Amino acid sequence: MDLTTQDIYCRELARANDWERYLVSLFAPATHRASLWAIYAFNHEVAKIRETVTEPMLGEIRLQWWREAIEGIYTGTLREHQVVLALATAVERGDLPLKQFDALINARSKDLKDIPFETTADYMKYLEQSSAPLHILALRCLAAEQEAAIECATKVGTAYALVGVLRSAPFFFQQNRIPFPRDLMDEYHITERSLFALTPLQELTSMVSVLAAKAEKLLNDARKISISRAARPAVLAAAQALWHLARLKKAGYDPYDRRVSASIPFHELRLAMKMCLGKWS
Repeated sequence: MDLTTQDIYCRELARANDWERYLVSLFAPATHRASLWAIYAFNHEVAKIRETVTEPMLGEIRLQWWREAIEGIYTGTLREHQVVLALATAVERGDLPLKQFDALINARSKDLKDIPFETTADYMKYLEQSSAPLHILALRCLAAEQEAAIECATKVGTAYALVGVLRSAPFFFQQNRIPFPRDLMDEYHITERSLFALTPLQELTSMVSVLAAKAEKLLNDARKISISRAARPAVLAAAQALWHLARLKKAGYDPYDRRVSASIPFHELRLAMKMCLGKWS
């Protein structure tokens, strides 16, 4: 399949900023990869907004730009942006639904507030909204959007997002941001000041272990769902999340341990072995 300038742009954006999902895309049929790169590039564009603005209002302006750009794809008023142009092709090729893009943008709007979620239930719902729609879009790109696959992708996407937060917790603390729900922090007697001190805490490792268990349960539940071979690349992130969880466990659930943030050794080879064996987790 010949790649357009927009395809190559999105591929390189995904490769540079979302390495794990980029690797997963390589195990999709060649005819579907450009669509995956487009949605992954879009996800990067909206996810990075929180890190690139100095005020929430500026972030909302950028998110609104993306809302209008995505709506323009469906109304025929395309904006001259490499990712938007690539998405337009992906939307047409896979009949991608607008609501999944809206869900991802709305979830990123919550990032701008820097206010911890009060309950673990609300926190888990946010994680689902910020990641699961991307995996569901991937299913549609792969022409594999069966009901069971959607359920599986929702669980995998939520777990993958949670594992990502656990691995990057020190990064949030450095920015004086709280990536955990308030009720769980209160249960383990963790204060904002103690987290912003940037030192390992026994209370923190205890709380992280609880959240890691939630991610593991989601992944184990997902593994019980039977999905088609075509759907596997959309949920191959389950294997990546499980590898990260195993490393987190070895580190005693200490997010400051260097092993937690390190890349997966022999990553591409291990994914290839999974796929060759007909597995995705």
